[in-house]
Amino acid sequence: MDATSGDLEALGLLSEPQRARLYEFLAANGPCTRQEICDALGMGRTLVAFHLLKLEQARLVTTVDEPAGTGRRGRPAQRYRAARRELNASVPPRRYELLAEILLRAAREQLPSESFAEAAAHAAVRLGRRLAAEQAAADGPDGPDALWDLLGRLGYEPAADGASVLLTNCPFQRMRAVDTELVCSVNAALARGCLDGLDASERFTARLRPCPDNCCVLLEPAA
Repeated sequence: MDATSGDLEALGLLSEPQRARLYEFLAANGPCTRQEICDALGMGRTLVAFHLLKLEQARLVTTVDEPAGTGRRGRPAQRYRAARRELNASVPPRRYELLAEILLRAAREQLPSESFAEAAAHAAVRLGRRLAAEQAAADGPDGPDALWDLLGRLGYEPAADGASVLLTNCPFQRMRAVDTELVCSVNAALARGCLDGLDASERFTARLRPCPDNCCVLLEPAA
């Protein structure tokens, strides 16, 4: 599951009114015991336990043990609090935080001898390699779907186009209108880093070709 799918699923859980009310209460009031939640919201323990379980599974709520020295005997009661998880869901998927990270790293690491666009491309390649290493660790170094999974995770929505891989979505779409040349070069460099990190450069090469509807990067079979 990619990041956007996970966030959409989590947001879907909060569409249930009572669950959303419980989550908002924890976000506003800090760690609370199950009984405190029941008393404050007027909900039964079974229903509260059900909603808490769903929120925990979605990483929207975490548990903390009651501090020692509270005077209670036996096992300390668990307290629940809203997790500090940021949700970012969009359709089609966008990953503007990746572009921001690349450009910030480029601004910090730019050499006197290179342009900002060159520094951004270098930063994008390095990020692609790092993300590829994370994907390889999850799928296994020889996982046949590692590249496909990584491209999906980054929001590119890959699709087979003969022997090539078409990236049907640009995760930085709105920023293309600001600086098309820079954003598209970053996309190409990020793709190259992903290919390098997954030892897929012998299979594919990332080529820029203008496309208003899809990402401007096409992965073609390597010569």
